[in-house]
Amino acid sequence: MESIARVGAVLERRPNFLTTILTGKEQQLLAKRSGKHYLEFVAGRFSAKEAYAKALGTGIGRAVSWQDIEILNAPSGRPVMTVRGQRAKLHVAITHSGDYVNTVVVIEKSPWWQRFKGQEK
Repeated sequence: MESIARVGAVLERRPNFLTTILTGKEQQLLAKRSGKHYLEFVAGRFSAKEAYAKALGTGIGRAVSWQDIEILNAPSGRPVMTVRGQRAKLHVAITHSGDYVNTVVVIEKSPWWQRFKGQEK
């Protein structure tokens, strides 16, 4: 969960924040938004990328950078997350309510029985 106003304040203090956290394609999507939708988009992407890094267990840093994570939209509008080098299936949900954005990221690994494939005796 992230405060949209807090992200707006960061944008005012750090103009390079957008180019730090958003990929080029995400910046193109952002350019089509204005008003509250602009800040909702930035806060949503920031929150979802942070949620992914936490679900991964590493945080943003050596293992994964802001630019490694990209969230675009399916034709239906649903957010679709891809991560450079990530093979697991990813699920992301982003929702806005009032001054807050809530995100959930699930990293789906293979079913438990596939991990033991070939190890049967």
